[in-house]
Amino acid sequence: MRTIDDRLAALLAAAVFSASPLLLCGCASTAPAPRAVARGAAAPLDQRFASEPAPTPRFPDPERGRKLRAAAAGVQALARRAAERERLPALALGVVIDEELAIQAVLGVRDAAAGGAVDEHTRFRIGSVTKPLTAAAILRLRDEGRLSIDAPAARYLPALTGVVYPTRDARQITVRDLLTHSSGLPRLGVFPPASTSRDVTEREILATLDGFGLESAPGTATSYSNLGYSLLGLIVARAAGVPYRRYMSDAVLGPLGMRDAAWDPSQVPPGALASPHARGVDGVDDGAVAPIQPWRLGASEATAGLYASLADMGRFVGFELAAWPARDAPEAGALRRSTVRESHLMARNGSAFPAGGGDDGPGLGWHVREDCDLGHVVFHNGLIDGFSASVTLLPQRGVGVVALANVAGADLESLNADVLGQLAATGAMEARVAPPSPPVRRAAQAVASVIGRARTGALDRRLRPGWFPEAHLASLRGALRDAGARVGACALDGSAVVESATAARFGLRCERGALSLAVRVDTSPDARITSLSVEEQTGAIGREAPGPRDRPARCR
Repeated sequence: MRTIDDRLAALLAAAVFSASPLLLCGCASTAPAPRAVARGAAAPLDQRFASEPAPTPRFPDPERGRKLRAAAAGVQALARRAAERERLPALALGVVIDEELAIQAVLGVRDAAAGGAVDEHTRFRIGSVTKPLTAAAILRLRDEGRLSIDAPAARYLPALTGVVYPTRDARQITVRDLLTHSSGLPRLGVFPPASTSRDVTEREILATLDGFGLESAPGTATSYSNLGYSLLGLIVARAAGVPYRRYMSDAVLGPLGMRDAAWDPSQVPPGALASPHARGVDGVDDGAVAPIQPWRLGASEATAGLYASLADMGRFVGFELAAWPARDAPEAGALRRSTVRESHLMARNGSAFPAGGGDDGPGLGWHVREDCDLGHVVFHNGLIDGFSASVTLLPQRGVGVVALANVAGADLESLNADVLGQLAATGAMEARVAPPSPPVRRAAQAVASVIGRARTGALDRRLRPGWFPEAHLASLRGALRDAGARVGACALDGSAVVESATAARFGLRCERGALSLAVRVDTSPDARITSLSVEEQTGAIGREAPGPRDRPARCR
C-alpha cells in the first residue's frame, strides 16, 4: 500500500459572552478532575446517577431541520461542479441531518468505459475511512472486557516484542498508541506491497516486525501509520477469537445497518460496484481517467479495505452523530454512546478531552479539530488506488457530510467544506444549547427574589454553609439591596447562557432596568450556591458571535 493517503481537511469555532461588571461576589472554584473510567477486563464499577439529570441540550431554532434541507439544490449544484472540475466518473455525496441521510447527489457512471448508472447503493471503496470502523471494533472489544487499549499491544500480538525502540526509557507500544498514530511506527510496513494479483498475508506482516525500528518513542509524537491499523485488524481477530471480517460483520457493520458493505469485489452483486479509476494510466497526465484493477489488501485490509455505499455511510454517520449529546435515553447500536463520544475527542497522554480553539489532533480512529468557525469537527479522509472518500462530522450541530468517488486523488475534502459552507449560509447551523439545570435555575431564582426586597432569607438558604465569610455576606446583602434600590424588583426573563451543569448566566428583567446574573452551585444533592455575580445588562443575554478578544488565541 504505497500510496494510501489521508489528507486530513482543515475546518472549524467558539462563542463567549461578556458584560461590564456591577458587582462580583463569591469564591473562585476549580473544575472537577475527570472521573476515572475502568477499562479492559476489570469488572465494571458500580455507578450512581443523578435523580435530577441535567437537561438535554437542544437546537435553538425550531425551523432548523427545514432550513437545512432547503439547501439541497445548492448542495447538489456544488456536487455537479466538483464532479465536472475533478472529472470524476462517479460521485456520491450525502448530507446527514439528525441521523437521516437528508440530501443526496449521486452523479456519473460506475465505469468510464462501460458506463452503468450510479445510485445510493453503488459500492465505492472508502480507503482509510475504514480506520474509524476498525477503531470501533477495538473499542467494542474494550467495552466487552476482551482487551485493554492501555495494555501493551504485544499482549495480543507477541510479534511486536521484536520491534526496536529508539531509547532505553521508551515504554512499550499500547493499543491506544496504535489507535492514535502515536506508536512510533512509520506510515508503511516493509512487507510486500498490496497488488492486484495476490493478498498480503498475516505471516508476511508479522514476520517483518522482528528488528523493525520505531521512528520515535511511543506516546511522544504523532505520525500517521497505515501499518499500525493493519496491526489493529490482527488484534481484533486475536481478541475476538474469530477472523477480523467476521467480527466486523457481526459486531460493527451488521448492527450499524451497513447492509451493502463488502471486503471483496466478488461479494458485490453485478451492476452494484463502482470501478476504480486513475489519471495518467498511459503515462500522459492530461486529466483523463481510465479504469484500473483494484488492490487486494488481504491481512492489511483493516487500514483501508472496506467497500460501502452512500446509503451505508449515511447510516454510519447518523450513528456517530446520534451519540451526542449525553443523555438518559436507552442505548442502542454497535457501541455505547459514551464510547463514540470518546472516539470523537482528541486523545493525548492516555485520555480524551475536548480540543481548544484551533487545535487539531487524533481521536480514536478519527481526526479532531476545534475549528474557529464550525466548532467541534470530527473527520477522516481516504485515498487508495482508484477511490477517494471523505467524511466530516459536526457533532454539536447534528450534521455530517460524506463524499465518495471512484478515482484516486479527488479533492473531496474541499467539496465537504463547501457543502458545510452552503449549510451554514442558511443560518440554521447553530450548535445545540443546553438549558440551565434545575439546581442552577433554582439558585438564580433565589438571587432574583431578594433584589429590591428587604429580606434576604430566600438567598441565605441557598448559599453553601461556611463558603462565604460573614464580612463577605454583609457586603453581598448590601450590594444586592443597593442594586434593588436602583432597578427595583427583578425576575428571570427566560434568557440564559449555560457554562456547565453547575453554572449559567441569566437575564433579569427589573422594574427600572435589567441585570445579568451569573451563578454557580455545588454538586451536593441539595445544591447550594458557591459563586454569584450580578452585572449591569447592556444587551440581550444570548449566544452572540464572539468578538476578537473572546476568541481563543489560535482563532484570532
